[in-house]
Amino acid sequence: MKLFTQSFTNKKPTANRFLSRHYVKFSAVVLMITSTLSAYTYSGYAYSEDSPLKSVDLSTAISQTMHMHPELKVFANQADIYKGYAQQAGIQVRPEIGLTIEDAMGTGDHSGFKSAQSTLSISWILDNSLVKNRVANAKIQGSTVAFAREIKALDLAAQTAKYFIQVLVNEERLKLSKMSLKQAVKSFEAVTKRVNTGKSSLVDKLKSQAEVAKRELVVEDLTHEVDASKYQLLAQWQGQGQSEQHKETNIIGSLLSLPHLPLTNSTDVDSLFTHLKQLPSVSLFATKQRIAQSEIELARIETKPLWKFTTGLRRYETTDDFGLVAGISIPFGDSNQNQGKINALHASKTELETASQALVHQLNTQLFVLIEQMKHSQHVIHAMTENLIPVLEQAFVEAEKAYKIGRYSYTEWTNTQKELLDAQSDLIAAYQNAHLNNIEIERLTGTSLIAINKNANAPFNAQSIEKNNEK
Repeated sequence: MKLFTQSFTNKKPTANRFLSRHYVKFSAVVLMITSTLSAYTYSGYAYSEDSPLKSVDLSTAISQTMHMHPELKVFANQADIYKGYAQQAGIQVRPEIGLTIEDAMGTGDHSGFKSAQSTLSISWILDNSLVKNRVANAKIQGSTVAFAREIKALDLAAQTAKYFIQVLVNEERLKLSKMSLKQAVKSFEAVTKRVNTGKSSLVDKLKSQAEVAKRELVVEDLTHEVDASKYQLLAQWQGQGQSEQHKETNIIGSLLSLPHLPLTNSTDVDSLFTHLKQLPSVSLFATKQRIAQSEIELARIETKPLWKFTTGLRRYETTDDFGLVAGISIPFGDSNQNQGKINALHASKTELETASQALVHQLNTQLFVLIEQMKHSQHVIHAMTENLIPVLEQAFVEAEKAYKIGRYSYTEWTNTQKELLDAQSDLIAAYQNAHLNNIEIERLTGTSLIAINKNANAPFNAQSIEKNNEK
């Protein structure tokens, strides 16, 4: 089964990655997760908790989670449980050895043991067919562990990817807040000069000073948010007691890298819907249907009479002779003793088939909605980077010029700056939504979208506030 990962480029982080114009590259790595029961043996991992990773990209984060997350290790125990059940189901009924003494300890000719007949016998039941079906039933039930593990692995991979994206989002918001703080300080200095020359009122200076204090608080708050999101990410594979080590870990990735998916192509979209029928959650229903069919066959076999054979050696005390004895026992009666159970299993099998169809229908609907949301996110990003933000950047530059020559008030100037900052923040949210939608699409389809799209480069065209200030 293929697990998605989206590996972000190993570019050196810039001081203002989100607010500068540059191109980023988006690549993907496909991880293989074995689904056989024999693959549940966990080998030693290359990294230990005593030697935490200094840098983590998305591919490494998901790989670490697949190796170290405790919820996946539980399935190894479950596999051992079903292995034991299969072993137990293969045990046949033990043969019986019996000793029978007749015509002894009576009266007259049968007093003592002089007329006794003693028989030493062994008996066994022909249950080979029953045992064989029990073993097959136990093994097919054990196969559900593989699908359950794949489902959990997909969920954990998606969860890890979301945590990774959240770290990048918080880091970009922190960069943006630091830039806004820098701009607020610069604005305060400009206002102070105008107040000192009598061109602005003291109220403008006090407002500007308060704005600096507010943005300092935002920077402080986002600093904690970055640390918390890093810890949440690394906790996917690290143990407890590492509250400080996560701060030293460098998260390698760019929020601005975005898969340019050809979702307008009907063939590519249809291929995504085709993957839904191959999901572990859907395959699990098919396996449960096979389990129900196996139990039906087992119930039918259990109603068949099991023949019991007996053979042995008999000694006659009166003549001092021996003789062979043999017998067969065949139960008789109603052969429909398990008919109620068989009917219930047939109904259960039909229920599973209906539930499987309902699940596929639900997944189809969910996938369609996610594709539309992805298209919307791409449209929003394009509109903001190409149309909205450049206009607001130019407006901010003009507002600053107008304020310096006294044609714009301080409030009008700061409102223009706030609109630009809000647009930059909304752009971060748009990238976040696009990544989250992409993660959900990959989790639903169980495959990497990079297989559909080979060109995943996406430019970012927003100018920085710092660049505008330099103008």
